[in-house]
Amino acid sequence: MSDVDERDFGVDLLLRPSGNEVRDLRVAGSGRLETASGVDAVVQALTMRLLVRRGELEPLGWPDYGSRLHELIGQPDLPRTRLWLAQYAREAVGADPRVREIEDVTVTTDRFEARIEMRLLLKGRTEPVQLEVAVPLEAP
Repeated sequence: MSDVDERDFGVDLLLRPSGNEVRDLRVAGSGRLETASGVDAVVQALTMRLLVRRGELEPLGWPDYGSRLHELIGQPDLPRTRLWLAQYAREAVGADPRVREIEDVTVTTDRFEARIEMRLLLKGRTEPVQLEVAVPLEAP
């Protein structure tokens, strides 16, 4: 049961992965752009917050938006790197006012990427939400 109207989480243009964590707009059969709403819009927004470099949107008036995950590109696959990945993900997601609590963060890595999985509670909701994102680790 939810204490909040899903519309409180907003509506956004839907961004679909199109390879290498690039996201593109999609057009529905009717010719309209597809949208994400409610919890799906929040999950998409949090995913984008993780993938955008902190400070990248400063010229647009959002100096603190984004994450520091990009700072770990090129770091060795060690326990400390996974701890930093988890910490940087917590910082970025926790900065969103719609997030009430971060219940769990799991980081798995291989030589090329880190997969970050988070279980979150959103404000006004009792059911957890899953968020998953892959972050490249090897320098381009």
